[in-house]
Amino acid sequence: MGLSKFLQANFYVPILHWLDWYEDIKRGVSTQKNFELSELGLSGHLGNKYQPLGYRRLKEVIKLARILNPRSTFVDVGCGLGRPILVALEMGFQHAIGIDISSELIKGCKKNTHNKSNRVELFCCDSNDYNFPPGTLTIFLFNPFDKQRIAKLIDKLRSIQYRGLIIYFNPRHEVIFKKKRLITELRWQNFGLFEERCHFYEI
Repeated sequence: MGLSKFLQANFYVPILHWLDWYEDIKRGVSTQKNFELSELGLSGHLGNKYQPLGYRRLKEVIKLARILNPRSTFVDVGCGLGRPILVALEMGFQHAIGIDISSELIKGCKKNTHNKSNRVELFCCDSNDYNFPPGTLTIFLFNPFDKQRIAKLIDKLRSIQYRGLIIYFNPRHEVIFKKKRLITELRWQNFGLFEERCHFYEI
C-alpha cells in the first residue's frame, strides 16, 4: 500500500466518517451505514453497494443544484437512508422524492425523514417502473446501478421530454451522457489523496 492510500484509509476517510456521524447526531438521524445488496436480500445485478455520500460534498453539490434549478422537485434515485434528501430540503428544495428498490432502506429513509413527511415522497420500486412526476426535476445519481440501467433511465427521461438537471456524482458511466449538455463539473483533490468529481447535466 502506497503512502497516499495508507493516509486515505487510516486517517482522512475515518475523520470524514466521524464528521458525518456528528452531522447525523445533530439531525437525530442515522444515515452512516454501508450495505452490500446481498445484506438487503437483493441480487447484485440490480445495483451497486449502498454507501452514503459525505455531508460536506452533498452540501456543496446540492447548493449549486438549487442555484441552477431553483423551482424543481429533487429526486434521489437510489435514495438509501435519505441523506441527500435531508440536505436538499435544508438547501431550499421544497419537495423531494426518494426511490429505492430495497424495502429495508426505504423504511430507514422514512424514519430519517419522518418530521419532514409533508415534503417527502418515498417509493420502494425499480427505477424502471417508476413514473416521474410532471414539472421540472433535479435528479440525483450516486452510481446507484450499472451502465445498462442508467441508460434505460436516461432513455425514459428523454422519451417523455422532462426538463431539469441531472447530478451525477463520481460518474462511472459518463459515456451514456455524451448527448446531454454538460452544464458544469466540480472536482476535488482531497489533499492529493484521491479525486472526486460531480457532473451537472441538462435532462
